[in-house]
Amino acid sequence: MKSLIYGALIALVGAVGIANAQTPAKPAGSEEMKPANWLFVQVADSVTVDDKTITLKGIAPQTLMFTDRPERMTGDAPTPAFVKFWNGGKSDFQKDPPNATLAVTVDGKATTAVVELTNPVLNGDTLTYEYKTLSQDAPKSGTNASLFIDWWYGPGPYWGGGYCWRGPYGGLHCRPAW
Repeated sequence: MKSLIYGALIALVGAVGIANAQTPAKPAGSEEMKPANWLFVQVADSVTVDDKTITLKGIAPQTLMFTDRPERMTGDAPTPAFVKFWNGGKSDFQKDPPNATLAVTVDGKATTAVVELTNPVLNGDTLTYEYKTLSQDAPKSGTNASLFIDWWYGPGPYWGGGYCWRGPYGGLHCRPAW
């Protein structure tokens, strides 16, 4: 019985050690991430649009994030974590869907459309949102897609924190604790 308990304890300690080894180290001089209004950018090789969904194909593995003045912070989060946190927290996107602008190249010309996004589903490097058109122009299928997503307040208690460090330009670069 003792050997079984010791074996389980060793396995647990090993699992914790492996998990800690996979967590990237915080940069020297990092500080706790302050709550702010974050805006997000997702880029993809192409987008397919129908009357209900926007499907980004070849989505980048990182969702970029930034704040407006006066904070002027930048950051990034893994796209799967961004999708997971879509409906997590007190004031999440599920409860208050964000506006977004889809910028895409169609037949060599840049086009944009403003939409409201809901219900993201990530499958490999394909991310699908349901949407509602908010502008006069409906979103279109095309290449070189960029999706600019309206603000989300965090990290604070809603995101579980995060950390920031000073970049070479003097601004803060942040990573949520997702």
